[in-house]
Amino acid sequence: MATNRPLLAADMLRAWSPLWLAEAQTAQLQITIFLHEDGPQLSPLPRLELPVRHTCHADIATRLGEHAWIIPHGSGASRSFALLAAWDAGCDFVLTLDDDCLLGPRPEAFLRTHLEAFELDRWFRTIDGQAPRGVPYGDRGRLPVLLNHGLWTGTPDLDGATAVRHLRDPVHVVLRAAREVVPPGMFFPLCAMNVCYRREALPAAYNLLMGLDAYGLDRFDDIWSGLFLKRVADQLGRYVTSGVPFVHHARASDPFANMRKEARGVQIHEHLWRHVAQAPLDGATDVASAYLALADWVERFPAAAPQAGSPEGYFERTAQAMRTWVGCLLARAGESANGAPAATSPLEPATRRGGPGR
Repeated sequence: MATNRPLLAADMLRAWSPLWLAEAQTAQLQITIFLHEDGPQLSPLPRLELPVRHTCHADIATRLGEHAWIIPHGSGASRSFALLAAWDAGCDFVLTLDDDCLLGPRPEAFLRTHLEAFELDRWFRTIDGQAPRGVPYGDRGRLPVLLNHGLWTGTPDLDGATAVRHLRDPVHVVLRAAREVVPPGMFFPLCAMNVCYRREALPAAYNLLMGLDAYGLDRFDDIWSGLFLKRVADQLGRYVTSGVPFVHHARASDPFANMRKEARGVQIHEHLWRHVAQAPLDGATDVASAYLALADWVERFPAAAPQAGSPEGYFERTAQAMRTWVGCLLARAGESANGAPAATSPLEPATRRGGPGR
């Protein structure tokens, strides 16, 4: 979790921690909470029975030194530092949450439901309730899933323009109450409010540089992160799932403020996704090498799509940040690019919050 609202984060931890602790004891999971406070100092936290690793701006400088610039301040993209801390700790899976995520349906099975996404077999069921003729009785393989994208009840994750339109013309949002595999070759809008990553995915899970003052962009850090990661997954024959489990998202951010924050990113996004879809990642053998090849392609975006109106130097700087992110992960861990060796703990979630206004 990354937060600039420590009181809200503390309330969220009080609500969720007993359930996580119960699941940990039932399934023999080792769970650590990673809380990054997007501010200059640490605020008091409630006493919890689970271990907590609590960081702030000073810890970014300590961990990254001259590379600290890749973690922006005042943005939901600061969640990347919680992901980095979880990587350093050797976590097998990393769960991200917003600090305003309330308990959703079946909260007692929340972690277990996320982890079930990584146990899917390779057989599509054409009917529900029974295995139709032709499904093997024995080994059905294992689908290599990189991340499970959980959803939310309550306030939907809409862009500012859509949310403003709904103020005048309310529309009931319907969520699919089942897990689905996002087909290869298709993208999806990743909202980092409720996502579980396999360790292997983290070299491509960096949330991009954001901030209206610094870059003229905001609220696209997780969207573009998901865009990039899905392209990497498709290249490597890995998969993404979306659906359950749900959290409850009660807080509605200001849609007019969101329109201002998103304005430039919306224009860029109409062109960026097509550019990413065409990225030549041939020869990449793991997530890190594919992400590095994608960084080179992303750097070319302003020249390839001048009509997108990209901020001067932004994508060149972003490509540099992507390369630096991979280097920082692998250099510290002393690991191969696929994240090996595996950690010993089944789950250590880094819960997080979206940026201001999310």
